[in-house]
Amino acid sequence: MRRRGADQCGTVWPGGAYTLDVTGGWYDAGDQGKYVVNGGVALWTLQNLYEANIPHPFPDGSAALPEAGNGINDLLDGARWEMRFLLEMQVSDGARLALPAGRQSATGPVRLTTINAGGMAHRKVADRNWTAMPTIPANDREERLLYPPSTAATLNLAATAAQCARIWKGVDDGFAHRCLMAAEHAYRAALRNRQVFAAQAFPGSGGYGDDDLADEFYWATAELYATTHRLELADALHGMALHASPLTGPRGGAAPPRWGRSRPPRQAACRHRSATRRARNW
Repeated sequence: MRRRGADQCGTVWPGGAYTLDVTGGWYDAGDQGKYVVNGGVALWTLQNLYEANIPHPFPDGSAALPEAGNGINDLLDGARWEMRFLLEMQVSDGARLALPAGRQSATGPVRLTTINAGGMAHRKVADRNWTAMPTIPANDREERLLYPPSTAATLNLAATAAQCARIWKGVDDGFAHRCLMAAEHAYRAALRNRQVFAAQAFPGSGGYGDDDLADEFYWATAELYATTHRLELADALHGMALHASPLTGPRGGAAPPRWGRSRPPRQAACRHRSATRRARNW
């Protein structure tokens, strides 16, 4: 179910009875949250390890996985567990959701606009409140909620699913096709909704905001081009500023991944503002 009600910045989210089965995937930490952006980076790392190395590491039966012995590389089996979760986080066709489209206030309520969110990806599924730690997932009694889609999460889905389509071709063609369809759908949704940034003013899970999506757009476009070889994607890459950017960091080494040049978490700013207001009214 989507989260509804007021967040810590005063935005009232409509929520509703909309539900998705998002079984599977990897927990991010002890709070039992499952995040598309964080998971997308980890998933790409495993898929890339498989794709970039011949012979492929972790042949079938080399890892202690439930799927061991199924005739499929264990690295692929492990990656598919997360890939399926990301696919399940995709918003259904035609869904119209109230989302914070465009740049928003850093501290106050956000302005919600009802948009065509079909093909976007919910950014996380997490508990309503912070989970007491340590708590194993089977003992977690908090309500599980879907959080609003974001453009960053959608591009993570597009990129990883495009790569999935490439590496699963010839191994499981049905799964490869499913990944490609999801990647194309997500990419179109991101182009349609370029500035739906992460809604972060909720308790119970991490914000992980990002207000610069140039790298995600480049990544998703590159992965789709590598899979489909469509010329319009090559043209799009050549037109992006990152295409001419240096590949090395300031000290000559590889540039570190950007976890988002984000503003301070909205929930922290709103808590500070709320506490200040209470102090003045005391």
